Amino acid sequence: MRGPDAMQESLFTVAKLDDFVPTDHPLRAIRVLVNDALAAMNTRFNEVYANTGRDSIAPEKLIRALLLQVFFSIRSERQLCEQLRYNLLFRWFVGVALDDPIWDHSTFSKNRDRLLAHQVVEGFFAEVLRLADSRGLLSKEHFSVDGTLIQAWASIKSFKPKRASKKGQRASLPSMRRIMAR
Repeated sequence: MRGPDAMQESLFTVAKLDDFVPTDHPLRAIRVLVNDALAAMNTRFNEVYANTGRDSIAPEKLIRALLLQVFFSIRSERQLCEQLRYNLLFRWFVGVALDDPIWDHSTFSKNRDRLLAHQVVEGFFAEVLRLADSRGLLSKEHFSVDGTLIQAWASIKSFKPKRASKKGQRASLPSMRRIMAR
């Protein structure tokens, strides 16, 4: 007998986000290390943020979200916020409850700039490195970086076009367009 193609949602759910993440998922181990590093940076966060005023996005959540953006090659904050709306794994990693609203991408960008301006991100990576070294997670034998990933993150807008030169003279932009049109 064929079952019906209908979905009956429960009025109440007793599952937690943690229940939806496999126990052997690699983000579980990363999250433990990240949370320990963020806990060690609590005094630094208190220095960066004011004691009064409107609550902002928690810096711990911003940093975890930025890590997801790097890990999963998400192109923009707009797409990251969209993923956070419906991806249970992302919500779990960042620390956003199932019924919590997701912040707007522009708010995310403004708060991210605050962390970069106060060099919080550099301090975070230094703390992660220190914790990983103290736990024996680092190898002192070799280190490698995939340069293509770094290049992919570079924005085309940040580069200035190369200009062709003839005997030390720079070519004008219209002549560059003619050369490229051929």
